[in-house]
Amino acid sequence: MIYFTSMLYNTRQEAYYLYIILCNDGSFYTGLTDDLVKRFEEHVNGVYETCYTLKRRPLILKYYETIPFLKDATEREIQIKGWSKAKKVALIQGNFHMLQLLSQCNNLSHHKYKDLNKVPDLDQPLDSSSTPLRLARASSGQLKAGILGGGQLGRMLLQAAANYPVETFVMENDPDSPAAHLCHHFIKGDITNFDDVYNFGKGLDAITIEIESVNEDALEKLENEGVKVYPKPAALRIIKNKILQKHFYKDHQIPTSEFIITQNLQGLKQQENFLPAVHKLAIGGYDGRGVQIIKTREDMEKGFDAPAVLEKMVNIKKEIAVIVAVNDKRETTVYPAVDMLFDQRLNLLAYQVSPADLPEKLLWKVEAIAMKVVKELDSPGIFAVELFVDINDNAFVNETAPRVHNSGHHTIEANYSSQFDMLWRIMLGFPLGSTEHILPAAIVNLVGADGYTGDVHYEGLNEILKIENVFVHIYGKKQTRPGRKMGHITIVSKERQELVHQANRIKQTVRVISTA
Repeated sequence: MIYFTSMLYNTRQEAYYLYIILCNDGSFYTGLTDDLVKRFEEHVNGVYETCYTLKRRPLILKYYETIPFLKDATEREIQIKGWSKAKKVALIQGNFHMLQLLSQCNNLSHHKYKDLNKVPDLDQPLDSSSTPLRLARASSGQLKAGILGGGQLGRMLLQAAANYPVETFVMENDPDSPAAHLCHHFIKGDITNFDDVYNFGKGLDAITIEIESVNEDALEKLENEGVKVYPKPAALRIIKNKILQKHFYKDHQIPTSEFIITQNLQGLKQQENFLPAVHKLAIGGYDGRGVQIIKTREDMEKGFDAPAVLEKMVNIKKEIAVIVAVNDKRETTVYPAVDMLFDQRLNLLAYQVSPADLPEKLLWKVEAIAMKVVKELDSPGIFAVELFVDINDNAFVNETAPRVHNSGHHTIEANYSSQFDMLWRIMLGFPLGSTEHILPAAIVNLVGADGYTGDVHYEGLNEILKIENVFVHIYGKKQTRPGRKMGHITIVSKERQELVHQANRIKQTVRVISTA
């Protein structure tokens, strides 16, 4: 009977695969193919019978690596075929330190190498009667990290991942999503479905999210089985439900606006004395959706006939965001606070400036509040804490996002370690990076213009790209619609006045429209 290690996730990009099969006599077979699943089936079905004997049969696919060019792949195959068994074992185990030592030392009789000639322990066998696609996620020698969601946040995470030794997996329903073509392995699936999320994550070393609406029960099971989850499912469960989130702030003496819980529209209509207020759906609100401003009795008809939070409206002077990074050792670092300016019609971030223009004592206050939020959540990861500052300089937590966030996009160019780079450092166990500014920055969100739906066209980009220190990020979405996030533009400058001027210029110049 043939046994397989775990499930193979097909990569969408064309490539050659250098692979190593462990045989039942402890030897290895090394080969090259452009179709890993088909090739292993051929080994199993006896197509390459001359490679084996009655005592030597293919057992487990233990290792593979992806190589883009045939010449390079052929040279790599010749190289590894010439390696000793000890070196192949070190490669399979991802023990690159030992691999380097073996490359430098030919005396394999030394006691320090005695264990290398042992056949590695077999993984828990799976029944070969199941689908051939169960044969792989064999070791590629790198840590495997997954992202739930394939939008622009996943896209920018993958751009940062290119700098690290990590094999990336993305699960998303849409195979044309912004992140789909940048990962090593794309899996079509439903991030809200328990089985899809669990099966996606069970062969990974680490997993993260780019949106809160994922199945946290599956993540909790994965965490219990040893997969590192960022953020921890317990923290995600609190944050994704705004009712639980508001109670969390109250229970931990974290300043937040007054609130009342409403279960339906009828319950909302009984709170006229609490107005003006903001009504927020408990679950499912995102990017301005699931939020309604209720100032008068007549406005109550716009409220939600579902469990929600009714927050007392704050007389806002400033809206601030603070991003906090936390590693597995609970070491923390804080990015400089950001001034956020919102499009009140869309309830989306219009543009922002970093660092925030705050008096020193107020800056200390908002940073301390953000740190307390993250400390009480007790989870590694990246957390964006959004706060209101009122006319009396009181600070209140509005919401927390347990992931990379729109308010941190400027860090790609403006900070030594971007929020995306920082999350990879955390997930892969590297030291936290520097959050210090290289230069102050502003970003402008590019959203679909009113009245345009269809194939996207970016009007005015040519003029904007003539400006010094401007960086354009297009998310790769093919279709635009009113209010849809399609990209952002970052400006860096020593002068805050210049940042504001150029941000306004960009807003007046660039339009996201459709070709039709």
